[in-house]
Amino acid sequence: MRKLFKIWRAFLPFLFVFVLVHLLKDITQDILRVKSPLDIFGDAKEDLSDLPVVGQKLYLYGLGGLSVLAEMFLLISIPIIRKRSGFSKLEKVAVVATIFLLTFFTTAILLDPSNSNIIK
Repeated sequence: MRKLFKIWRAFLPFLFVFVLVHLLKDITQDILRVKSPLDIFGDAKEDLSDLPVVGQKLYLYGLGGLSVLAEMFLLISIPIIRKRSGFSKLEKVAVVATIFLLTFFTTAILLDPSNSNIIK
């Protein structure tokens, strides 16, 4: 368990940079709809047409909004976590937020028709 804790702590700076870049990319691409250098990272365009309208709205606004909140939470909490020595409740929530984001990003990639060769 101690090794896992060390790996998690070593992973935090990379997670911070990834989340920061992704959040800025989402803001420029999806919210502001402006071109930026971050466009080189691509943009998942999920095909939600198989979902009912309620499911589409739940995915876009519910899970999408929750992902933005999770990213903002991580950007605030990671510097705090790095200053602490023990595994706190804040860090447990950060682990859950990270797992949620990994799941959400994977789902977004799999729902993008341009990535159909990944599924096959």
